[in-house]
Amino acid sequence: EVLRRGGSAIDAAIATQMVLNLVEPQSSGIGGGAFLLHFDKGANKTLAYDGRETAPRNAKPDLFLDGAGKPLGFLAAVDGGRSVGTPGLLRMLEAAHKAHGKLPWKDLFEPAIQLSEEGFAISPRMSVSIAGSAARIKAQGEPGASYFLNADGSAKAAGTLLKNPEFAATLKAIAVGGADAFYRGAIAQDIVNKVNQHP
Repeated sequence: EVLRRGGSAIDAAIATQMVLNLVEPQSSGIGGGAFLLHFDKGANKTLAYDGRETAPRNAKPDLFLDGAGKPLGFLAAVDGGRSVGTPGLLRMLEAAHKAHGKLPWKDLFEPAIQLSEEGFAISPRMSVSIAGSAARIKAQGEPGASYFLNADGSAKAAGTLLKNPEFAATLKAIAVGGADAFYRGAIAQDIVNKVNQHP
């Protein structure tokens, strides 16, 4: 649809990424990072964009060691606030859009906002992923637990209509304010608070 409206491949990639964040959050999203390759046929040149997460400023070499100086187990190191990096995806997409985008930035968020508000059917792949991580999701608490799990702690089934108005609100802010709306202000502070308050 983005290409039909005259958008570039970068525009289509951005719109697709926002939808993937919603329908495949276990794999991809604005809270993470990415690399992007862009081939400019006219210049016969490939450009690489680095949007990988970076370690927090205060990270030290002992971050993933226990009190005795031994490495933490995988889940103890990964689950929770300790392993959160500074996301790079949105800055990367914004830079690529400024260089190669044709449609307005805000327009690229409309499909994901619409799906977030109106709902989408959980795919079989997403349902299997939720089921395989149900205990870990429950341990993380709200709001994720009730979003992904039924009241009894089981995974929501494939085909279940899932809505995410909170994500829609975040996307609306980014659509209007650019990546700065994510990296500064209320959204950024909410992320920092969640990381710092995680047990």
